[in-house]
Amino acid sequence: MLLERHGCVLALSLCLVSPALAQETGKAPLVGVLLINTAADPEPAWSLLRDALAALGYIEGRNLRLEFRFAEGHAERFPVLAEALVGDRPDVIVALGDAATRAAQPVAGTTPIVAVADDLVAAGLIQSMAKPGGNTTGVSILATELDAKKVEILKEIVPAARHFALLRDPASSTEARVRAIAKMARALGLELQTVDVESPADFAAAFATLQASGAEALDILASALLANFQRELARLSLEHKLPAICQFREMVEGGCLVSYGVRRPEIYAMLAIYVDKMLKGAKPGETVAQQPSAVELVINLKTARKLGIEIPPAILARADEVVE
Repeated sequence: MLLERHGCVLALSLCLVSPALAQETGKAPLVGVLLINTAADPEPAWSLLRDALAALGYIEGRNLRLEFRFAEGHAERFPVLAEALVGDRPDVIVALGDAATRAAQPVAGTTPIVAVADDLVAAGLIQSMAKPGGNTTGVSILATELDAKKVEILKEIVPAARHFALLRDPASSTEARVRAIAKMARALGLELQTVDVESPADFAAAFATLQASGAEALDILASALLANFQRELARLSLEHKLPAICQFREMVEGGCLVSYGVRRPEIYAMLAIYVDKMLKGAKPGETVAQQPSAVELVINLKTARKLGIEIPPAILARADEVVE
């Protein structure tokens, strides 16, 4: 009887610990990530995504595998990267940006794609926010509304300026966004110039064009490319004495004059929740896409001093953060 009792206890113990053992020793789910960054400079996506997943209990190397594929600043590389990633049979694909999402969709098949894009619906990446359809859902970051508002804010900071420029990444710029910006520019009596860039190799020539044309202020439009090569853009805007408004606060920390946009940590927290849902069996086409709940205005006074610009008190009073 004693041996029988011990046998029962041992069997019960094995039943209780076997799920944990399976989690630790079994094959963890694979999440593949497509991003525009270089492997040498993967931040902030690298840390923000890991931290957001860890907050939900997904620890890389323990119960999750993460595979990052870098386009090295060249969006045209995404189709090849996406196809190779799908060959590794990921459980979920995280696509950071319009170009990455567009490349992943035709090759992913039934693999769910969790995307963040400037405007998921306007870009044709999903059917609607409520019913995405297909193999994609995720976060739409209000770019159409925010890029137009950025022009208005920049005009308040440099009220005498009349010649405004847009630095645009064609891979993520929709007609709806261009129309919204043009409407705002007309209302403010501005002359608007657009310069396109497709990779960091185009940045220097773009700023030379802006200087030669007499641009007085610059709206760096929402784009995965432009947001993740922030230091080079900030350096060029200072070098050319061109006040620039950017997308994220991290761009202000890099030297941009002002930013107006959603908070990156919130975006990645939302992405992590979607990854969790997909790993638990949710279907992307039936999972409602979302937008971040808050935007922030951040000002760099050090950059303002270098540019000889005095930020109006009304703008400072509205700022969520002032970088000294």
